Amino acid sequence: MQKQAGRTQKSHEVDRLAQAISENPTVLSFRLQKVRSNLLHQLRKKLRGQGNMVVCKKTLFSRAADKAGKPNLKKLVEDEKEPIGFIFTDQNPFKVTIMLEKNKVLMHAKAGDKADIEVIIPESNTGLSPGPVLSDFGKLKIPTKIEGGNIWIAKDTLVAEEGEVISPALASLLAKLDIRTIRRGLETIAAFDGDTLIPSSMLSIDLEAYRRGLIQAASEAFNLSVNSTYPTLENIAALISTAARQALVLGVTASYPSPNTASEILRRAQRAAQALCLVVEARAQPKRSAEAASVTEAKS
Repeated sequence: MQKQAGRTQKSHEVDRLAQAISENPTVLSFRLQKVRSNLLHQLRKKLRGQGNMVVCKKTLFSRAADKAGKPNLKKLVEDEKEPIGFIFTDQNPFKVTIMLEKNKVLMHAKAGDKADIEVIIPESNTGLSPGPVLSDFGKLKIPTKIEGGNIWIAKDTLVAEEGEVISPALASLLAKLDIRTIRRGLETIAAFDGDTLIPSSMLSIDLEAYRRGLIQAASEAFNLSVNSTYPTLENIAALISTAARQALVLGVTASYPSPNTASEILRRAQRAAQALCLVVEARAQPKRSAEAASVTEAKS
């Protein structure tokens, strides 16, 4: 009876998974290792209306993929040894991955975890009563004082740098002070968008770097279109402005008079005349000096 009930339950689970696969064009897989149940609960709330998060056995998922007529989905579980979960959604897989990344939460560290932030214990009333816990503060060189029957932190104290391993003593103290230092979220493995398999390396997008790349590409495309005189709605003003400047330079260089070039042509002519006068005067100066010397010699 128990075996029959187990088989019936598994059959219902496969049917439920197959229906989810059929109704959603996108399926993401994620690792369950080091993911705490309260985090899964929070993320299920975040996904409400956007997708459905399911934790199930890999064998049941494979059977459901076959039943839904999408055997390619079995690639999501083929090489995975650890337990994994799935997100069924009609959203863009990149959008879902970004949402998961943004919703990573700070949690209490365990001994051996690495701090994801700079860990500072602030100057404050800890709410803890004096006792053996004082020795923990002393070991970690955190200055304290006793006021009103409670332990107070005397000043802000840095107890761990970002990336530093949390010791057992520090992990215990941080938990007592309710200070969270490790950022946890779902680590996506891959996604199937329709019939396309997208690995995790492609799902993770640096939005700021992507934005900078788009700005640079747009700037380079604009410059290329202007330099190649390819008119578009975006560059037509720059093309007309460039053409007007080049026409003005050409008209002045060729001494072609027009309302726009006349003043500059006259200025250039004036500067050329002034330069010519200076050259003539410079050449005449030695001749005048020689004549003055001859007159002086004759008088002598």
